[in-house]
Amino acid sequence: MTARRIALALLLVAPAVGLLLSPWRPDGTLVYLGMLPAGLGLLLSRRAALTASLLTPASMLAATALRDLPLGAALFMLVLGAAVGLSAAVGWHGIGSLVGPLAAFALLGTPLVALPSGTVSAVSSPAAIATMTGLVTFGGLWTTFVGGVLARNVRGIGPRPVPRPASAYFGLTLGILAGLITYTVDDWTDARNRWWLLLTVFVMIQPYFTGTLRRAGARVVDVLAGTVLAAIVAHTLDELPVVLVVVALALTGFAVRALLRSPFWVVPLLLTPAVVLLTSGGEDVLVAADVEHAAFIVAASLATVPILVMGRRIMAVAPLVPT
Repeated sequence: MTARRIALALLLVAPAVGLLLSPWRPDGTLVYLGMLPAGLGLLLSRRAALTASLLTPASMLAATALRDLPLGAALFMLVLGAAVGLSAAVGWHGIGSLVGPLAAFALLGTPLVALPSGTVSAVSSPAAIATMTGLVTFGGLWTTFVGGVLARNVRGIGPRPVPRPASAYFGLTLGILAGLITYTVDDWTDARNRWWLLLTVFVMIQPYFTGTLRRAGARVVDVLAGTVLAAIVAHTLDELPVVLVVVALALTGFAVRALLRSPFWVVPLLLTPAVVLLTSGGEDVLVAADVEHAAFIVAASLATVPILVMGRRIMAVAPLVPT
């Protein structure tokens, strides 16, 4: 890597790192989350990255308006899931697999923002909502333009487009599952990490049933291994927040590298502890979040697989949809 590329890479992560290492750490987390869909979009094209950088905060903003409307929230996630599935026709469903969970984070999770008055819930006031939206937008746009220079020669990497009939069935499956899970968990539990159920669905469901079933088993193993790793790191580095942030960002970097060069199972193994470390605070909270995270991921996986098995049998009669 040349000195210029190293300088660009440091410039790319500078805003998120600077905030994560400051008293405004929650703002750094939001910038970091905004960077993820745009970064994946860059592997396809700059236009995809720009679309992701705008669609992510827009989806999160819409989600905040539906937090107290269970039916509206369920319908919103149904439509969003269907849109992600249909986007597979142009190969953008990888981006959608990140946009969907971040919308779920705003809808069902507990995003925080650091304001001059202190750290508050990102949905507690219009000012907090605007701050959250602005930070996520900044993270996406910063990644699009600075990362676009860094990744100028890296294009066309990522999920391939699938036939339209397959994308339609994919959208139907993903939309229904996302809507049902949203409506169920909104009434069933108020756990702060319940949005990880939807994260699992968006990451695990694939356009083709065989790909989804293979990923489901690997996802359970990956998450359990990743949460154990996060617990060890949290316990070891709880009193060293700077090192904790560096470890989380390093894991993210390795996950991106794995996406380019390694089997998919390596990516969630690395990215899971990174997200856990940057969205939770304090050793006790982190360990509790780890256990909750693992339980939600396993529950979503076990609930989804039977539906996919039945769907595969139904779709086997449709010759245009590979299984």
